[in-house]
Amino acid sequence: MKFSRFKNLFFVLSLIGIVALFAVTYGHFGGFERSISFNGGVRLTIQLPADMDRDDLLQAAEKAGLPGASARIVDAKRNQYDLEFGPDVRDKIKNQIKEFEKKQDEQAELDAKEGREPARKETRTVPGEIEKLILPELKIGVESVISKAAISPSYGQELFETALWSLGWAIGLIGVYLTFRFDFPFALGASAALVHDLIFTLGFIGVMRIEPSVPVVAAVLTVLGYSINDTIVIFDRIRANIDDINQAAQPAIMDEAITQTMSRTILTSLLTLIAVVALIVGGATSLVDFAYIILFGILIGTYSSIFIASHLVQVYTGFRKKFRKANA
Repeated sequence: MKFSRFKNLFFVLSLIGIVALFAVTYGHFGGFERSISFNGGVRLTIQLPADMDRDDLLQAAEKAGLPGASARIVDAKRNQYDLEFGPDVRDKIKNQIKEFEKKQDEQAELDAKEGREPARKETRTVPGEIEKLILPELKIGVESVISKAAISPSYGQELFETALWSLGWAIGLIGVYLTFRFDFPFALGASAALVHDLIFTLGFIGVMRIEPSVPVVAAVLTVLGYSINDTIVIFDRIRANIDDINQAAQPAIMDEAITQTMSRTILTSLLTLIAVVALIVGGATSLVDFAYIILFGILIGTYSSIFIASHLVQVYTGFRKKFRKANA
């Protein structure tokens, strides 16, 4: 099949897809979903009675004067939920604690001046104060709180930077490996295809309102690994079909290699999709976002391996030849 004839169409389709995803993410939703893992905040893991659900949890937060909470189920069998509050609520409670501590200090100074023994200072935490506000609204005890934690903005910033470094190093090292194994145009094509997959996947995350987290970063890295594997298979077939590396970028050679590996690529993707769908249907709730990203990544990775990576090599090689002729 003459895939190269339609390479410009594939490039245009990719551009339209990327623009559409980010237009919805920013135009309709106003940006990516906020996550306390990256933005900081407070998380309480609460086990609710069997007759209560996520809506009851969110209503309790509203009644407690803590708007903007998000809740997701983490264990359906035990009816356990993560209740999360963003940095606004965290800072609000933190300021209340500071006021309380200030009053304690003032009272201690007054007691010392008047010769009384100062009262024992009470230590309060942001998660603890939120717990005190939420539990009475739910009419449950402290034993229902499985865990609680406050996440600082510095931790979120560090996590964000680590995620960027991980993605950057992954793409860079893959490019170096392909440069040594094949040739620079192939490394450039594969790396550009990985960036293509990364941008597409980020757009998907934005449209699906998936909260950024460590599992999400792991899923994106997994998508990149899956995509480059398919691309390398096609590049290996190209190398097996030629005698001289200068022949590699010829459209006929690339089309033949893609056709020869097409059945292998599609079958591998289908089998992997079956495993991912099983994870979505029967897996833990906490892994659903991870599985959805992998599901989308398999589809877009297969598309880019077949229709983008090899054709980017052709385009770059064509520009390089024209540049050399112009400067000869």
